[in-house]
Amino acid sequence: MNISKFTQNSMQAVERCEKLAYEYGNQEIEQEHLLYSLLTIEDSLILKLIEKMEIQKEYFVNRVMQALEKRVKVQGGQVYIGQYLNKVLISAEDEAKQMGDEYVSVEHLFLAMIREPNREIREIFREFGITRERLSGAVHDQRESAGDKRQPGGHLRHTGKIRPGTGGAGQGAEVRSRDRQG
Repeated sequence: MNISKFTQNSMQAVERCEKLAYEYGNQEIEQEHLLYSLLTIEDSLILKLIEKMEIQKEYFVNRVMQALEKRVKVQGGQVYIGQYLNKVLISAEDEAKQMGDEYVSVEHLFLAMIREPNREIREIFREFGITRERLSGAVHDQRESAGDKRQPGGHLRHTGKIRPGTGGAGQGAEVRSRDRQG
């Protein structure tokens, strides 16, 4: 995974996961943290897509918060990225490539979560009827409403800012997370 290929918004969402883990007393950072982060960042594209899928956003955010609250709580110890979140972070880069995008955006993170959900996220997506096809339709509608007539991923190119100096090639999020702890 090349962390320098993440947009500013996707990096912000990933970085917030660590803070959420501390707030909720979790040692392992997992998909629930990322999904909650994606939903609650400023001007959240994912929250807009949830609305486009005609899902009541407040109920959905509350359901994700409940999933966070159910995670194992520990005191002390160093936080680390769990295996299921790591799969999503790696898979998001593949999603970007498949869509013809150069950078990994929040949309790609969400699509990767649909592709590689852990048990709790799978249950939430099933409960709300979130599928890749349904999300793709919402993405298409969002791009059209934004006036983007380019190929898939175009909306992200003109709304996601690239964060300069976010790390070198091959630097994984798990390495970045550990470095900040030590």
